Amino acid sequence: MFGITTMKAPKSSEGKSQHAGTIAERSVDLLTPSGERIALLVEFGPIRKSGQGFRCRVRYHGGWEDSPPDIGGHDSLEALLLAVDLVHAMLVDFARDGVRVLWPGTSNDYDLNAFLPHGPKAEPAAPTDCRPARTKTARKPRQDRGR
Repeated sequence: MFGITTMKAPKSSEGKSQHAGTIAERSVDLLTPSGERIALLVEFGPIRKSGQGFRCRVRYHGGWEDSPPDIGGHDSLEALLLAVDLVHAMLVDFARDGVRVLWPGTSNDYDLNAFLPHGPKAEPAAPTDCRPARTKTARKPRQDRGR
């Protein structure tokens, strides 16, 4: 129903990824409506130059037989961010279909709203002259001091 199958994530004896070039990974557990719990490991990287752009590999372990094609971007950062966004969108879709996304080995829900940072948007650079604009204020009329 959810396109997932149970598999073990490949790990070395130190618990590190077995794939060279992995730059980041995220583990979550998926709890299906039928009660099946599936450990999912997602690996990001390596990021490689491809023509005028870059491509970031995404590997799924534990729930899928196939990973998506490498994700392309104009530069390496965009390729990585688009790959992370793809995984986020996939997890959100699963949650909409009734799958709970949990922290590994716990019953604590993984906050999908915090998956991607949503900090304040960048503001345009301030002009080089940062002095506040002068505003006209009403002046009190001069009082004649008897001169």
